[in-house]
Amino acid sequence: MADLLHEISIQAEPQVVYEAWTTAQGLASWWTKDARIADAMGGVNVFVFNAGNIEFHFRVDEQIPGERVRWTGIAADKMPEEWVDTRIEVDITGSEETTRLQFGHKNWKSTEGMYGLCNTTWGELMYRLRDYCEGKGRGPLFSG
Repeated sequence: MADLLHEISIQAEPQVVYEAWTTAQGLASWWTKDARIADAMGGVNVFVFNAGNIEFHFRVDEQIPGERVRWTGIAADKMPEEWVDTRIEVDITGSEETTRLQFGHKNWKSTEGMYGLCNTTWGELMYRLRDYCEGKGRGPLFSG
């Protein structure tokens, strides 16, 4: 199995970074405009891309305010097979002024296919996330 890993410092409180990952407004401000967010643990977040032709479905496994986010990709219509059973892991540590975000998109079955492109895309997304949390948002990378 292969993992994509990124780390970035953000000049914002941990709770701000956490909300950027767990609210529809936050996710739509840096990742994709079309983000449908689950109301509870075990629910499914849906992220829409390519004019609705691709949808990423992630079950919410764990969310600890200001500290951690854990999701697992699940099989669904329009969900790329490569993303099924991959895990998003976000660890947030910091103080009132600076937060360290450690990000992993883990459990890829292969480094072939979408793996390299996804790594590049997540790198860009980390900077968009940082800018959004710091109040300098450029908007989402994708329109849905």
